[in-house]
Amino acid sequence: MDRASRFVLCRGMSNDTTNIPQEVATLAGSGRKSLARAWREHLGLTKEQVAAKMGTSVAALEQIEAKSAKPRRATLAKVAAALGVSVDQLVG
Repeated sequence: MDRASRFVLCRGMSNDTTNIPQEVATLAGSGRKSLARAWREHLGLTKEQVAAKMGTSVAALEQIEAKSAKPRRATLAKVAAALGVSVDQLVG
């Protein structure tokens, strides 16, 4: 399978904006995990690693990663930077 075929589009996104790996989409689409958590797990990063990159606590990251969380765009920008993805890849 080539790299391009392993990616799916997040609902509401066009082909020109954001690609999300199938694994991330599946994890988040199951309703059990937020896109932020799905990305972190897909990338093999721990909560401690991401929280340190963000300059925040693990508890704060856990709140951000909660499926029911609605973090502000500025917060998503910090998460995205720590994960090395775009903000658009964290909103679904």
